Amino acid sequence: MVRGMKFLLFFLFLTQAYGGTWPNFGGPLRNQISDEKGLKTDWEEEEPKRLWELNIGLGYSSVIEVGGFAYTQGHSEGRNTLYCVEALTGKEIWQHSYPCEKAPKFFDGGSRATPTIANGILYLGSHEGDFYALDAKSGQILWTKNLIKDFDGRRPMWGYSGSPLVVKSKLILETGSANGSLVCLDAQKGDVIWRSGENEAGYASPMLNSKNEILIFNEFGIVSHEILTGKVIKSYQHKTRYGINAAQPMLYGDRILISSAYGKGAALVDFTKRVPTAIWESESFSCQMASLVKKGQYGFGIHGQAGGRSEQSKLFCIDLATGKEKWSEKGFGLGTVLLVRDTLVILSDRGELCLAEANNRQFIELARFQVLSGKNNWTPPTYLNGKMHCRNSKGNWVCLKMGE
Repeated sequence: MVRGMKFLLFFLFLTQAYGGTWPNFGGPLRNQISDEKGLKTDWEEEEPKRLWELNIGLGYSSVIEVGGFAYTQGHSEGRNTLYCVEALTGKEIWQHSYPCEKAPKFFDGGSRATPTIANGILYLGSHEGDFYALDAKSGQILWTKNLIKDFDGRRPMWGYSGSPLVVKSKLILETGSANGSLVCLDAQKGDVIWRSGENEAGYASPMLNSKNEILIFNEFGIVSHEILTGKVIKSYQHKTRYGINAAQPMLYGDRILISSAYGKGAALVDFTKRVPTAIWESESFSCQMASLVKKGQYGFGIHGQAGGRSEQSKLFCIDLATGKEKWSEKGFGLGTVLLVRDTLVILSDRGELCLAEANNRQFIELARFQVLSGKNNWTPPTYLNGKMHCRNSKGNWVCLKMGE
């Protein structure tokens, strides 16, 4: 009891002492953007200090950080394991392990989904459909569900991958069921509030379009739901081979930019109309997995597709209003992009970290260094409180000191 009370006080101290939060995939707004000041960009005479490293097993779950603690999951020996560690030291606080197949399919397999924390509860999903609500301080199981058994879910070909969305007291999950492809649960108890939709699941995470509207990028395309009832408001078809829509939609005023690979490309959709329509479409910006980031009226992303032509992938900048390319740069493979104020943080699929100006006129590199080994590193980094969390597909989690 005394030990538990000490840990609770320590947890509350860290929550108050550390600023900012990165509670789910893509950060607070799920847009891969950090407004934090102090990212150091001059590394000519040194490389970032490695605060700590940890091996967590195979997978692609990204890192979240809340209240001085960092979390992610990986796969090893037939189990997925979620790790809770001190963000500054990497010291393990607790872990939650559960049976799960590696499920390789043209890649190494392992964990997919990024956990979410809200109101002291950590929500954790597996690519097979198991779902847990855990006490974020202790890892104690509060309640569990299975998306297939409990909701007649249809597991997508590469497994459930979305990060759960919490809106006040509501928890939003994509099941892919023909009888309620989207489900809303009571975030505290797990009770069903509503079920809606019929499309199979995609690989992106649910997100807010407004305080009353949820956006889902599923195998059909982009679909908006009313938060209160789940009613489908509008939809726009954007189908690809194998039903793969994975990159997060980008909000651009009243418009929504979506992008996929497999010959489909990008579309800027006007969602204010009764029947949403594309303002422009282009096959030149096919983002297979990595989400775009936005700076003003310009977007930055990775065009390309895994396989024999992955080396032809390119980092690009586009004018969001017109869909015209401003510049492009090769050499990052199927990497990922994060925006920290005015700086692009690009992690290549070979584990090289590059800092560049978020410049719409030309590509201007500021620094570059190798931080991870291996290939097929498709997990975006997380930047919070001066620390850059990076992980590779083999499970090497590295925390770098990159704040001034």
